[in-house]
Amino acid sequence: MFSTQDSRDVSPGGADPAFGRDRHVTDPLLAHPPSATAETTGLTGLLATSRDTSGIVTYDDLGATVHRGDVPACLADELPDLYSTLFATKEYIAIYDDPVEAAVCTLTEPKHVLLFSRNGDTIEVLNKVFTIAPVDAERACRALFRAFPKVRRIHLEVMFSAHELRLPRRALYATDHMVVELPDTVEAYTASLGKSTRRTLRAAANRLRRDFPDATTEVVAPGDCASELFAQFLEWKTERFRRRGQITMWEDDPGRAERFVKLVERRGEAHITSLGGHLAAIAFVFPVGRATFGRQSAADPSYEDYRLDFLCQYWVACDAVRRGKQLLYLGWGNEAHKTHLGARPRRATSLSVFRGQASRLASLGEAWTVARRTAGRRVQRDYWRGRHAVRRALEPLLCRARDSGPSR
Repeated sequence: MFSTQDSRDVSPGGADPAFGRDRHVTDPLLAHPPSATAETTGLTGLLATSRDTSGIVTYDDLGATVHRGDVPACLADELPDLYSTLFATKEYIAIYDDPVEAAVCTLTEPKHVLLFSRNGDTIEVLNKVFTIAPVDAERACRALFRAFPKVRRIHLEVMFSAHELRLPRRALYATDHMVVELPDTVEAYTASLGKSTRRTLRAAANRLRRDFPDATTEVVAPGDCASELFAQFLEWKTERFRRRGQITMWEDDPGRAERFVKLVERRGEAHITSLGGHLAAIAFVFPVGRATFGRQSAADPSYEDYRLDFLCQYWVACDAVRRGKQLLYLGWGNEAHKTHLGARPRRATSLSVFRGQASRLASLGEAWTVARRTAGRRVQRDYWRGRHAVRRALEPLLCRARDSGPSR
């Protein structure tokens, strides 16, 4: 899939000075062996100038080059600095997409590197949650359609509105990623938070310092210890969810845990907080280019009164600021605590882009699937809104019942 080349990304660690000490973290990258053969699909009926050399075709009018064989290591290694997104790194693509055969399309002015795979008449662009202008996305799609005459559809995820792409298309689904725009200093970041949030963080941190003056946070590259750390994380997460009568996404899909552990091993960090010499909280973090991805965190439920999980996420944000990161991704889902930490939604829309209207009409089955999915998500959204509304309404009654204690 990717040409083999050893490389390492070394970035400074560190956490809140009251709780940790600086570390240097080595973040190993995964090297992949090349696939067996390059595809040799012919090019026909092209009106624009093109040059084809050993599986590489260039379209001068589009400023595009399509590599129809293995992905050169030099191009795959450019992805983190180009896009600063975990979802467009070779590690994430290898683990979550697992393409049988990957190829690459590059653009110039501005430069883009788009990994893709082909399955029959459909091309899947493997980059996700990345920034590309509508005009550049159009250039890439046109180049891919030219390079593969039998392809009728391209699946592409974009961060702009679907109507800005001037090609036949269909919106498949949209996901809101919660993103914090980080300032230059921790002080400026803390000041940007709401007054109530600052008060909550200050009170929790002061109580933690008072009760556990030896509290520390270490930033480590977990490597072979990733499975052990994840098992502890999952134990805490599961216990917390069961107290609320819920199940975690890890229980819904056991394969999800295996993939995540692999990602942590190959590209992640673990921010580990200890209290009184005992492991108390774990946050799995992925620095990529100018951004940090705070993917998952959990704390020992025994320390719930200290708001330790919330504190850990705040410390991850502070650590990202100290490293000079510009963005902090807190995953999808508009949970209140993400908003309290300064996150705002950025929508990623998955599209089907078609060679022409005839190809679009030929995929009406896909349109039916989209309609069913949209209806299902609407029902699910309304269910959770209703459930949260009931919980908010009952919370004062439950609090009074707990405060009054058992009747005598």
